[in-house]
Amino acid sequence: MSSVPQKELVTGVERYPLDAEVPNVVEKLFSLRNQCTECNVCEVACSLVHSPDGTVNPQYARLKINHAPAKPSKVSPGGLGFVADICHHCGNPPPCAEVCPTDAFYYDPKTKAAVIEQDNCIQCMECVPGCPFDTVFVAPSGELLKCDLCGGDPVCVKACAARPEMLNEGKQYVRLPVLFYAEQADFNKEHKQVPEMGDEVGMMQAMLEAGKISSPA
Repeated sequence: MSSVPQKELVTGVERYPLDAEVPNVVEKLFSLRNQCTECNVCEVACSLVHSPDGTVNPQYARLKINHAPAKPSKVSPGGLGFVADICHHCGNPPPCAEVCPTDAFYYDPKTKAAVIEQDNCIQCMECVPGCPFDTVFVAPSGELLKCDLCGGDPVCVKACAARPEMLNEGKQYVRLPVLFYAEQADFNKEHKQVPEMGDEVGMMQAMLEAGKISSPA
């Protein structure tokens, strides 16, 4: 195992029995296509919160920025194709958990997300091809990494650099974040919003409004 063991974030010690019928995940991660700027902050933040010693290494992230999507539908007319590959949190039990020979998956009692118990995982890799969306990742150490929704407060969503509150005031940026943590219906509403554009504020105008300079007039 790695000298930098990875941790899974869960909300409590309660566990569903292996044969229990676990409700499906309601709030999931979603991303807006063709809005990603490839800043990779989400990968950095994910690796940071999942590393006990504060290691920042995107290779340990549980989501990945896909730089060359194979599907043409994921590429914008302008040729940009940065897409966040994130776990779909399939209906329970998900395909990745079903193929696990050691029952190394359990379910977060709050989010209902399937979580990998690293101590029970034998790194057989069966869950990697078992995922239909290629979102079970292999760390450099060989550990299997899957999104655990950060126990119900996904750090990737909060860290997304395209969030309106993280943008420079007055700049003409699209005012919608890339990542969302929501129910499907709520995300559909967000997805249909028309992004707001802010008026560009020149340096001279900004300084005038701040009272740092005076108008020659």
